[in-house]
Amino acid sequence: MKTTFRQQSLITAFLMTISILAYCSLFLNEANSQTPKLPDKNEYPQDFAETYQASCQFNAVAKGLSEEQAEILCNCTLNQFQSKYTLEKFQKLLAESAKEEKGEELIEIGELCAEKLIN
Repeated sequence: MKTTFRQQSLITAFLMTISILAYCSLFLNEANSQTPKLPDKNEYPQDFAETYQASCQFNAVAKGLSEEQAEILCNCTLNQFQSKYTLEKFQKLLAESAKEEKGEELIEIGELCAEKLIN
């Protein structure tokens, strides 16, 4: 199944919303607790991952995905972000995308996961 322009636009809007929400939650999490040292892998702290997942799934369902589709999409994006970026780099990308309303690197991962979901 091919992705239509409208689906691409919804995916892009969804990813920008997730980016902004995740970015905002970072400040709350850092204000309330210190970020623990990360292992060599880019595994994000559990509180960050849970906040990301909840926000991502809520927004995905609000954009029309089923709960199962939302969970698959959000798991995919989180895994891709963790495999590609350290937490610090991911936070930097989120901050840049919120300020500049850009986020090509983040959107690429979202589109990759959305294509897997659609196909």
